[in-house]
Amino acid sequence: MKNAPTYKMNLKWFRPLYFPILLPVALLIALYNKLSPIPFKIYVLRVDRVGQLAANQEEFCCHRDLGMLPKEYRVYIYRHRPSNTTLMNMWKRVLRVRQSALPLFDVCNKLGGLGITSMYIHRVTTGYDPNHLVEKTPQHIDFTQEEEREAQAQLSRLGIDMGKPMIPVLGRDSLYLKSIRETTDEDSYRNVDINTFIPAMEHLAARFNVIRMGHVAGTPLKTDTPGILDYSFCGGRTELLDIYISARCHFFFSTGTGLDSIASHCFRKPVLYVNLIPMEAAIAFNTNSLIIFKQLWHVENKRYLTLSEIFSLDIGLACTPRELSPHGVVAHDNSPEDITAVVVEMEARLDGTWERGEEGEALQARFWSHFKKKYPDSPPVSRIGTAFLRKYPHWLE
Repeated sequence: MKNAPTYKMNLKWFRPLYFPILLPVALLIALYNKLSPIPFKIYVLRVDRVGQLAANQEEFCCHRDLGMLPKEYRVYIYRHRPSNTTLMNMWKRVLRVRQSALPLFDVCNKLGGLGITSMYIHRVTTGYDPNHLVEKTPQHIDFTQEEEREAQAQLSRLGIDMGKPMIPVLGRDSLYLKSIRETTDEDSYRNVDINTFIPAMEHLAARFNVIRMGHVAGTPLKTDTPGILDYSFCGGRTELLDIYISARCHFFFSTGTGLDSIASHCFRKPVLYVNLIPMEAAIAFNTNSLIIFKQLWHVENKRYLTLSEIFSLDIGLACTPRELSPHGVVAHDNSPEDITAVVVEMEARLDGTWERGEEGEALQARFWSHFKKKYPDSPPVSRIGTAFLRKYPHWLE
């Protein structure tokens, strides 16, 4: 049983004060909405985790810009304490956030919504982008001059060489969910050992500021290579820098978790995904994404599942022991060598020196051909690591 988060804003003690006053207001607004061509709506933002705080709102703004929403006068509220106040303040510069409307939302919500409240941002904008709307619209948030100056000053205090581009590195850690008292066993296959990234990070450190990210991390990096900062343990982590490093990076090196959505969605930065699970999430990633997956091992047959077997078993969206164990399947992490190989490819692609070649394009086409039946209306645009596909042909079968 999931433990209740401690950060939800609880209004029940105040309802006797505002409910009698706001009930007639809510009923009048409901009547107005029946008659008006531009109804009044209260939208609930998703703010409790940084990935949703970044991606859900960005995707919503894309829907708005592309004319996918009806004409409405919208105000926005949130019901949890924001996971990052800097990012929340950036959204407040773009969206009409009015926490004063929270009691009115509560009254309407208790009465079934009354046609006033909307959970669209929770239920429709999931943080995934299978239609690649982010690539069809300009970004919506940015830093003020004051935020820019302060972030650069904080980086200087951490000893970051401002003349070198930044590569943030993030491995999902179970300690974060434990820190907010949410169960973690169901998501355990998404967690990784960050120290398997070290050879790739040491390779990158020759050219870049390599910055290990993560608000809550359980394991320090086991390297003292110059150019690598264990930001999670350096004592200088700030909410502003969490956003700034993600936004101003050369590319984000991640496992598909939370903070990388700031780079991919909000600031349209390239992202390298390693140890990705669930596999089918790749259909939603954008053109400048490069991916390698966790391997799915069949215990009884002592071999990796082919891509067609993953689809036939309908486990392409599975990422937990609860989902995979009934099929006799466990997930294996990428090796340090596989991670380093795809990092080298990402560098070359962004440098413009990568030679695609007919063989490499054929590998991509064979891999993505397996997705066409299930996702006929979502053509894939991201890329899979070429060395990964060559080394593990079961991903092509």
